[in-house]
Amino acid sequence: MIRRFLLLSVLSLPLMARAYNVPVTDTIRWKSLPRWEDLLQSLEPVYLDNVVEVSPWRGDWFVNMSGGVSAFVGSPLGCGDIFDRTKPALSVSVGKWFTPAIGVRAAFQGLQFKDALFESRNFQHLHADLIWNVLSGISHSKDDFRWDLVPYVGLGILHNDELDRQPFAVSYGVQGRYRLTDRLHLTAELGCATTFKDFDGMGAGNKWGDRMLSLTAGLSYTIGKKGWKHIVDASPYIERNEQLTGYASSLRDENEHLRRKDDMNARFIAELEKILKLEGLLDKYADMLFSMKDNNSKETTGGYPKNDYSGLNSLRARLRKSQSEKGKHKGDTTFIHDKDTIYMVQGKASIYNNGSNSFQDNDTITSSLLMDGRYIGPPIYFFFVLNTDRLTDHSQLVNLDGIARIAQKYGLRIQIIGAADSATGNDSINNGLSQRRASYMAGQLRERGVDTCMIETVSVGGINDYNPTEANRNACVRLLWASSDTKD
Repeated sequence: MIRRFLLLSVLSLPLMARAYNVPVTDTIRWKSLPRWEDLLQSLEPVYLDNVVEVSPWRGDWFVNMSGGVSAFVGSPLGCGDIFDRTKPALSVSVGKWFTPAIGVRAAFQGLQFKDALFESRNFQHLHADLIWNVLSGISHSKDDFRWDLVPYVGLGILHNDELDRQPFAVSYGVQGRYRLTDRLHLTAELGCATTFKDFDGMGAGNKWGDRMLSLTAGLSYTIGKKGWKHIVDASPYIERNEQLTGYASSLRDENEHLRRKDDMNARFIAELEKILKLEGLLDKYADMLFSMKDNNSKETTGGYPKNDYSGLNSLRARLRKSQSEKGKHKGDTTFIHDKDTIYMVQGKASIYNNGSNSFQDNDTITSSLLMDGRYIGPPIYFFFVLNTDRLTDHSQLVNLDGIARIAQKYGLRIQIIGAADSATGNDSINNGLSQRRASYMAGQLRERGVDTCMIETVSVGGINDYNPTEANRNACVRLLWASSDTKD
């Protein structure tokens, strides 16, 4: 009596622990992490301010044509002011913008100028410039902003037709642009070219001093592909990756915690089972023991549940108790079992001989499953990955060991029913897929020693019998009587 009291106290400990559910301090802090639903939300791209990709070679070219006046300021200066020196000027340039701020151009400028003696001379100025739009940040961020201010600096050659001089020159100046349309700009430019003092034939040839001033206005037209591709800010994606990494790490820690908890529970249940066997109470408390095993398995494993035969073992325990009773009444239905299978005996009081594996008193023996009387034992389902004949969990094959052993011991036939998920694929695909799944299971049974003639494969194609949908991707394995006269 004392031993039983101690044993019941031990059995009640897990139930008390679950009832009180005392929280355990853990290193995982879920509050510091976002919900996993938030981590799976798509991110809207955010673009960096005033940062764009370099324009491709075929895009953002422009042509500028303008006219105005030029004025030569040389050394010696001669008489008259700058307005006395003005002459008409023409300017043509072709260029490309690589970014909204940086570009290059090649320009030609010419017609006439007045030298120190106020004599008109023809000239040509060819130069290449680096241009810089100092207002690009404003124009890039505000679509309604239309102004550009473009300083430039470059190198070129000034040509004096009368004296046939071609000295080196430095060009510099500033251009203002006003956007009329997406491609057309109104331009005004103030520029200067500085060269050596002997450009007009007067002055030292080894010193800088002669300058060609110009003031022009015209139109600039953009050709080719225009516009700029924005650069996406990578910071939100980097932050999201860091959050996902932290979340995955926390899940690994939690899984490790659950694994240790599962191992501890399994050891506790194993020790408890040993105590029950020593005390001779295993049959009496088998239901509670197997329920504890089943609950521990459900708490620590995922995916499809594996058949642990807990119901069968519970039934065995009850039948062992019922076998000790005497005097069955005629017409009762008694479930009798041996080590490997269960049978149903119908009729009057019957005796089951474990030694000879037979029934006395000519009782009729039929198979036990509560379906149509044809099958022996419960159906075993094996689940497959979508659109394959590959099991979702390879450990499911441990169930085939027991099936093959029972079939060979009692000479039973095995029926395999392959099925596919009708929610995916057409009839042709599902028919072939269900057949491949049945054939795969048949091959596994043959590897375990079952004769081919004792295996029956059936293909049912696509089905929608189970919920969730994934459960329809299965192969059902069942035991049948070998002789046809006992199937029904």
